[in-house]
Amino acid sequence: MVKILVLVLVALIFGGGGFGAGWFLFANQGEHHEEKVEEPPPPPPPGPPVFVNIGPLTVPVLGAERIDQFVTLMVALELTDMATAEAVRAQAPRLTDAFLTTIYGAIASGKVMSGGVLDVAQVKSKLRDAASKVLGKDMVRDALIQVVNQRPM
Repeated sequence: MVKILVLVLVALIFGGGGFGAGWFLFANQGEHHEEKVEEPPPPPPPGPPVFVNIGPLTVPVLGAERIDQFVTLMVALELTDMATAEAVRAQAPRLTDAFLTTIYGAIASGKVMSGGVLDVAQVKSKLRDAASKVLGKDMVRDALIQVVNQRPM
């Protein structure tokens, strides 16, 4: 008799659990509906890049008593569109000044020279930062170094 009572009690517990789960899942479907959230459309793909060349930049590398070498760089800025390119061309003198100041300071401090050789990756990073300061962060995608020429004296 005790076994039957235990089995009936277990059946009631499982039955009640099943009834509660069914009630939770199916009874209030009209009240518990999920709202569909529309995803914003993806941004339009960027157009082809536009490049603006910044003339040759020549900077002396000073030694203890004299000029050890000259470093000449050809730099091109990668921009987002033609309107930005026109704005960059209008700011070319300011860009050239910022680039020369940045390169000269980096070379003089020794941060971009390693054993008399220019570290192009660091120079590129510094040029990109200088262009962003002059033009604004979103105007310049990258600063591309096209030619590096080091002439010892």
